[in-house]
Order: sequence, then C-alpha cells, then structure tokens
Amino acid sequence: ESSEMIVETLKMYEDAGEEWLKSDATVDKTLRNTLQLYRAITFASFFCKSHSMVVYFSSKAVQLSLSRGICEHTPLSLLQFTSVAIKDDNAMMCYRIAKNALSLRERFDLATQIPELYMNFYGRVAWRFEPFQAGVHKLRQCLDAGLSSGRSDIGLFCGL
Repeated sequence: ESSEMIVETLKMYEDAGEEWLKSDATVDKTLRNTLQLYRAITFASFFCKSHSMVVYFSSKAVQLSLSRGICEHTPLSLLQFTSVAIKDDNAMMCYRIAKNALSLRERFDLATQIPELYMNFYGRVAWRFEPFQAGVHKLRQCLDAGLSSGRSDIGLFCGL
C-alpha cells in the first residue's frame, strides 16, 4: 500500500542520517539510468493520475539512492518523493528532505533539472513553510528556465 511505502522510505531516510548526504557521489551507471527511468515513470504517472504508481516509483528511487549512493539524479528523486509523501503529520521531515535535496545542487551540475527541481520544491513542498512571494519568484524562474531549456511542459506547469 502507498502509505506503507512512504513510511518505510521515511524511516530508511531517517536511519541513513544527514551523513548520507555528504557521502561521495557514486559512478554507478545502473543507478543513474534506473533513477532516470523511475523519474520518467513517476512524472508520467502523476499526469495519468495514478497516485499509487507515483508513490511506488518515487519511493523506490529514494530507497535505491539510500542503498546505492548519491548521483546527479538523487535530488530530483528526493523532491518527487517529498511532493507526494508530504502530509500534515510528516510535513517537517519532508520539508527537511526537500531542503537537503536542493542543497545537493552545489555538488552536481543540475542546470537541466532546475525546472523540475523548483516545480517540486516551491510548487509542492515549500509553500507550507516559506513566504508565498519567495516561492512565486522561484516558480517564475522555473517558468523561464523551462521555456528556455525546451521543457515547456514543466515551465507551463510552474506558470499555472
């Protein structure tokens, strides 16, 4: 069930601790390719309104990163997960995970992922904790970045 996967993934993240974020980046190509596949399936499932598939693949992506290491696709995996996992009872933990995911931008070249990162963080998580105007400004940047990078789907979604 979806809620059980969310609880299991949150527990795995908590058990891994903040030190996990500081670990060396992995060069595991299988991990990178699998996370890219899971990201695409999660994104498509979201628009097909299949909540259970979104939860399944976003949870699996995070679990895979927790067990195999961090790569350039880990931040987006974490943000996709928190955007579907966040509820009133776990909102602070999801916000912390999402902030940690954004902090990984400094370690990897994520320029092509900025529209999706911002959409998931500012559009789905941060609005609960940060000033609304700051989020609107970032979503505007997301719109511009999405349109200029060829990701008009993400850009327009941020513009809504």
